[in-house]
Amino acid sequence: MRISTSMMFDTGTQNMLQLQTSLYKLQNQLSTGRRVLTPADDPVAAAQALVISQRQSINTQFIDNQANAESQLAGLESRIAGVGDLLQAVKTRAVEAGNGAYSDSDRRTIAAEIRERFDELVGLANSSDAMGNYVFSGFRGDTQPFSTTGTVGSRTTVYDGDDGRRQLQVETGRMMDVSESGRDVFMNIPQGNGKFMFTADSGNLGTGVVGASSLITGFDDSSYQLVFTGTNTYDLTVTTNGVPAAPVSGTYVSGADITLGSVGQQFKISIAGAPAIGDKFDVKPASNRDIFKTLDSMIKALEGNVSSTPVSRAAFQNQMTTISENLDQALDHMLSKQTSIGARRLELQSLTDVASDLNIQYKQDIAALQDLDYTKAISDMANQKMVLEAAQLSFKQVSQMSLFNYL
Repeated sequence: MRISTSMMFDTGTQNMLQLQTSLYKLQNQLSTGRRVLTPADDPVAAAQALVISQRQSINTQFIDNQANAESQLAGLESRIAGVGDLLQAVKTRAVEAGNGAYSDSDRRTIAAEIRERFDELVGLANSSDAMGNYVFSGFRGDTQPFSTTGTVGSRTTVYDGDDGRRQLQVETGRMMDVSESGRDVFMNIPQGNGKFMFTADSGNLGTGVVGASSLITGFDDSSYQLVFTGTNTYDLTVTTNGVPAAPVSGTYVSGADITLGSVGQQFKISIAGAPAIGDKFDVKPASNRDIFKTLDSMIKALEGNVSSTPVSRAAFQNQMTTISENLDQALDHMLSKQTSIGARRLELQSLTDVASDLNIQYKQDIAALQDLDYTKAISDMANQKMVLEAAQLSFKQVSQMSLFNYL
């Protein structure tokens, strides 16, 4: 094979360029700390690293969503806790107002405080988050959820939001509620003891006062009415599916339990005092009532002329018993909401812990595929440098070989 001078120079130059390229690649690897700089360096490792990197990005987004959900739930829980504290304070004042030694003036002083509490409750119900969205308006975050019209004692509170719950995806296949509907929190609160309502008719003329009521085995959907026919007798009428049964007579003993219902659906009530003939006491399935109405009813009761007659005092006591039961139900309702939110926050903590550990694993997997073995790289670089220097030296010697050097 004939080797020309130009071929010798071209071949030597190409070889040195290849060696310099390899040396430059090693230098880049050492400066970046990565073995795979381009997919051509290791196609399989590059493809696997890309898949893991995509999974890591999704996992990182889930962590961000979990932090966002935690922030929103913390704010929501804080507001509901504030409502609970407010209701507890109102409940304390309701018990205090039942003190027989209090005058009408004392009760009106309490009513003035409950007026302020009412406004505070509306403010909490209309509170907004850091982004300016109303917390309790459902999907309608830009709409004020509650508005109140009318005068004290007959005020009406209207909910203008919807029943939606805003959600965030916090894990694959897991959408978490990060808000609560204002209707569910403030409006749909059971009355009475949660199962049935035991109330005295507002037109009663005696001093009969409703007492404790409780379930024995359960409560059906029937309605019961006691109508006093004498000082110690009453007629009981049971209405089922809108059809009243024939009245049944009973004997009344002040403060004694009265058992109603049938086997499997029994409950008991009690009445104290001296009901007048014709006085009525009703037991009905519990319906829902908004907490605003309960506070408004309390204000009206406290501002009335309670001390004028024994009948008015009994009527006031019956009103406060109903109000106190409704406040108890509202407190239980808020506690249930706090429990639900707390469970979601606990789940978020677990999800975040798992996602954080998974993020670390992803980083380790990517590092195993892409990161450089410094010891091997330094050794390869030293070897490559030696080879390049040898090639340069040999090329220098070969390039000087010429017949003219010997003439």
